[in-house]
This record gives sequence, C-alpha cells and structure tokens, in this order.
Amino acid sequence: MEHNKKFINVLFRIEKANLFEKLLVKLKNFDRYCAEENIDAHIEIVCAGDIVNNFRSLNNELIGTGYDVALCKNALGGDEINYKNVRTVRAGIGEIIVKKSQGYVEYTIE
Repeated sequence: MEHNKKFINVLFRIEKANLFEKLLVKLKNFDRYCAEENIDAHIEIVCAGDIVNNFRSLNNELIGTGYDVALCKNALGGDEINYKNVRTVRAGIGEIIVKKSQGYVEYTIE
C-alpha cells in the first residue's frame, strides 16, 4: 500500500486544433510529474472550438486512454460523439464551470 499518495482532479481545456500536439506534450509531462511526485490524478480534457473536429474520425491519440475526454456539443454543431473514453457534453463551458465548482484545477492550453 502506498503512503502519502496525493489525489488531484485536473481539467485540461483546449479549443484550437493547432494546439493538439502541445496538449499531448503537456499531458505526457504532467503524467511523468505525477508518477515522480506520487500523485494520483484524475484528468478530464474539455474540448471546444475547432479541436472537436479532431475526434470525428475516431482516429485520435486520446481515444482509448485513461483520460476522460468531453467534447462540446455546440462546437460539434449539435452532433454527438460517444466512444470509449470520449463523450459529448451539452456545453463545454457548462462542463468547465461544474467541474471547477467540484474542485477541479483548470489548465488551459493556449
């Protein structure tokens, strides 16, 4: 049994498709940090804006990972994508506000 394990809820926010690679780097760096610092992190990624189109083909590096990926239905033009760890939420901003009210720490990819 691990002692002194820290728990944290983190919300990564991304809206621009051209920042996807930066998101992947930040996730990798944060995962490594958590492993080194004995932190158990629940990570949710909220996608709004044109980044949601990266998930339309279901050919995306985040599909099937341990990350909880929430796509904004408004940004999807009313469409829904629900597959493995990817789900559609009514509004990205609503998801962000609710999660922050639950104590999630927000990190915006910009």
